[in-house]
Amino acid sequence: KDSSHPIACVFHCIFKLGALFLYLFGGVFAKDKKGAVSGASFIIVTVFCILLLAADFWVVKNVTGRLLVGLRWWNKVEGDGSTTTWIFESAETQNTNKFDNSVFWTVLYASPVVWLMLFIAGLFKFHFGWLITVCIAVALNGANLYGYYKCSSDQKAKFQRLMMRGAEAGAMAMIKNNVFGMLSKFSGGAGAQTQPPSNSYV
Repeated sequence: KDSSHPIACVFHCIFKLGALFLYLFGGVFAKDKKGAVSGASFIIVTVFCILLLAADFWVVKNVTGRLLVGLRWWNKVEGDGSTTTWIFESAETQNTNKFDNSVFWTVLYASPVVWLMLFIAGLFKFHFGWLITVCIAVALNGANLYGYYKCSSDQKAKFQRLMMRGAEAGAMAMIKNNVFGMLSKFSGGAGAQTQPPSNSYV
């Protein structure tokens, strides 16, 4: 009820949770009778984790950021084929739905932190094979975090410029009204003083 885009909020979280769940518990279900994860099971879990992470990256980059907070980032390859331009876009008006903003930014900041913690845990446990998935997760989530941080900075700058323009327009309107008011009072007073006295005859 509090969200303007509840489906977008769900998709903003569901792929992240799916990748985390599969990474944490996929190895448990993939163990053989000896308690070891087979090579085939490891590959299957890794591939599905990467697919979920890629789907999450695309959805957050192209859909949920635009719907929940009015932001979008992307890169454009120039005509020469060797130059890449990074573009950070923000809507002219800020999204006023606090629930959507909270869900978007909380999940966006929390995701790379969680994966970094899993990376450290994997190092201490010497699970170097599983760190492939973790490194990809950190890279994709970190890219979205950086992109939207830049978009947010651009949006704040636009909002400040909009506020300055509004303040300037308001100040000019106030000065204009005061000047016209003073001129009208001055012209009215001068007319009253120069009006010839009327003669009365008995």
